[in-house]
Amino acid sequence: MFVPDTLAPDTEEAYVKALFQTMALASRWADEVLFGELTKLTPAQWTAKSAVNFGSMQGIANHLLLADRLWLNRFTGEGEALKTADAVPYPELADLWRERQAQNACNIAFAEALDPARFDTILRYTTIGGAPKAQPFGLCVAHFFNHQTHHRGQLHALLGAAGIKCPDIDLIYAPAARGGN
Repeated sequence: MFVPDTLAPDTEEAYVKALFQTMALASRWADEVLFGELTKLTPAQWTAKSAVNFGSMQGIANHLLLADRLWLNRFTGEGEALKTADAVPYPELADLWRERQAQNACNIAFAEALDPARFDTILRYTTIGGAPKAQPFGLCVAHFFNHQTHHRGQLHALLGAAGIKCPDIDLIYAPAARGGN
């Protein structure tokens, strides 16, 4: 979303769309950094059981991919409707990275195709547990990106606990936030 100092988007909706586009690009960048650091783990560190959400770094990283697929299905109706977001379909980091890159491309395409007129509409979906939900579409898209940030933060911290100092992956440092891609 690089917005020049002297120029802002014409409408709030256009600004929000640009922000979501920036977040999609920044997420791709953060994943590139994070997965580069995850490759430094031993297999035992990658799968080490922990009291964190989803039980391990491997579990968190797989959950993040599955949750992205889940939400994009809710937003677009495309792709497979998942029955769980806590499985480990990609136990090997290289396989997960391949899938993560493909998912990031889908996330970016979704953000680029967003129709700002949808932001104030209601998204109706069913949770994995079967409960019907109705929430503002724009809030759900914001949650989609916030959820990614949350779990990448967990992985970042766990890398540090494993003795690997991961570079900062804050949004403000992403090339997309500074005018690049």
